[in-house]
Amino acid sequence: MRVPALFALCLISSAACAQSSAPPVLETYFSTPISAQTLTPENLAGIGKTGQAELIYALRLETRRQDPKLPEEFGGLSSLSVRIAEGDTISFDAITDRGHLARFSAPNPLSQKAAIRTETPVQLITLTDPADKPLRGGNQIDSEGLAPTDTGFLISFERNHRLIELVKTDTGYKSQPGPSLTGFEGLEPNGGMEALARLPNGQYLASAEYGPDRLGDAAAKLKAPYWIFDQNSKAVTAPRGNFENQGRFGITDIRVLGEEVWVLKRSYDPATKINLSRLEACSLESVVMGGPICTAKLTLAPPFPMDNYEGLAVMNDPQSGGKIVFILSDDNFSADQGTFLLAFRLDASISANIGDKP
Repeated sequence: MRVPALFALCLISSAACAQSSAPPVLETYFSTPISAQTLTPENLAGIGKTGQAELIYALRLETRRQDPKLPEEFGGLSSLSVRIAEGDTISFDAITDRGHLARFSAPNPLSQKAAIRTETPVQLITLTDPADKPLRGGNQIDSEGLAPTDTGFLISFERNHRLIELVKTDTGYKSQPGPSLTGFEGLEPNGGMEALARLPNGQYLASAEYGPDRLGDAAAKLKAPYWIFDQNSKAVTAPRGNFENQGRFGITDIRVLGEEVWVLKRSYDPATKINLSRLEACSLESVVMGGPICTAKLTLAPPFPMDNYEGLAVMNDPQSGGKIVFILSDDNFSADQGTFLLAFRLDASISANIGDKP
């Protein structure tokens, strides 16, 4: 491998390293193990629901924390977007919270022949600054939200709250500054633009995880500001309204399908170290008007296997008339956590069991 050879050369001659002009590797391809998780009836009792909800599968993707042969940069996955669902395979785009676009695949719940494989291919694309240099530093690399555009992606960042546009070119992806937003005053550095989605009219919706953290004003933190804006807008955009959080819950991802805005929320209690997850569906009209009207559709709590669920994708299921919902966990680059992909069928009018059950 080039990196160890270069490292050895550096030990022999620091001058040789100073003269090296090898460009950084901006795209990496590899395969990672993927496996179905066995769940008991007791585990499934941790699923709360409004209407019908069926767990199609629960998968685990290995990262460097479980397999030292995998790239160090693979992990910490947030946000989730369906790139293509074709045949037995569904392909996803996700974002890491260390500045990478991650592309991988899983069994397609719309296929009757879908089966769990032992590995899945992964492509990692390094996010860069306008000078094509990899992003560096915790305040620059904390990418959290991902939404497709006609030419690539919009990506939102926390800490240094901002948007960048990732544009596909003949030679790869190029980064450029995205639209400018205001209204981050009082937000925690790690509670900013957590979620990002595209609207049917071509505009975009971004949401903070929490509201402003004001001393003595607990109610303010429960009102997470959100923005609606045009991709190419040069005007600074202020928040349109607020999503209502509950208790310790904060917004981790948002997706829009038809006339509904789907909102994934996560709660973590540092005293008990217990994660909870909550999925809501809001009317798109109410969100656009600045006063979201939302209904809880799904909740996850122990004894269901819990982790830091931060990615959400939603698509129609033409076979059952319901929705297929995917939820992805962020392992925080920690060996104590995992990268889990859950697939649920919600509000199906007919039974449509697909693939191997977990």
